[in-house]
Amino acid sequence: MTNKAASFIIVALFLCVSSVAQEKITSQRDYRYLAERIDGVYIPKDIDEAVDSLDMILSDEDKRYIADSLSLDDFRTVCHHSLGMWIRNNWGLWGGSRLQRYLLDRNVIHPDDMSDNILKAYYKKKIQGLDYSVEDDIEASPVKYEVKKIGPLRRSWARLKQNMRKEVRETKREFKEMGYIKGKTVYFMCPYGCSTAEEDNIWYEFDDENYDILPKGKITDIDYVSKRIKVKLIDTISPYGIIIYDGDLEGDEFGKIERDFDTFVVNTPNRFYMQKGDELWFDLKSEFWETGAQLEKE
Repeated sequence: MTNKAASFIIVALFLCVSSVAQEKITSQRDYRYLAERIDGVYIPKDIDEAVDSLDMILSDEDKRYIADSLSLDDFRTVCHHSLGMWIRNNWGLWGGSRLQRYLLDRNVIHPDDMSDNILKAYYKKKIQGLDYSVEDDIEASPVKYEVKKIGPLRRSWARLKQNMRKEVRETKREFKEMGYIKGKTVYFMCPYGCSTAEEDNIWYEFDDENYDILPKGKITDIDYVSKRIKVKLIDTISPYGIIIYDGDLEGDEFGKIERDFDTFVVNTPNRFYMQKGDELWFDLKSEFWETGAQLEKE
């Protein structure tokens, strides 16, 4: 078998695997619920793994202090704004993650309640050494959070509809000014970088007069209420498609991503691709797409 044929088979196999993963994704935001890593941080898949991960993070000195000085209630209270905050921020309990999805499925609604359940489970299992089912001990969020979620509906229906219509009118005007119109061609901005040297070189050659060389999509739908656009990918440079999320990247950095393509691994559990013909919803503020008019202004 020639090297060229072998390369073709590898790419074909990757695309098959990636397509299966893509079936679970309807929105650009969904990647966070599937990725093992977010901004380079490993995300536990359930509360048992969260407990084990915390046990590796805390030092022996920390564990001795907790065991000697803090009751369960003290531990939950003292750590809410320290270790609890780290859990909420780094394990995606605010912005979305597979751990957040796991807890939401068990009626734990608020991130504060999520981190509290993890702290409680850690203390009981690792500090007290109890042998029990951590999952069976999960406490659902109080009803007040459910009420808070539907709070806007308690306003008068007429006023609610009026406010929504006003907001939609303003959003339509904003979208039109930016050139986001159904059927319009938009150009991919590679916020998570490129997957091949060829694609990377295209970006070095790009300027506001030849932006048509960039990967491009077409707007197939617009959601003015949620401020997002649905884009169908119609042209791409890389055989793998375009990277819509890379959880292996550390930090919250958008823009030019430098990669060593000699060591670049295409298929990981934390990197998601959009391929030619795929359609996904993208938030307006996600900076994945720009119109030709926007590019000419830069």
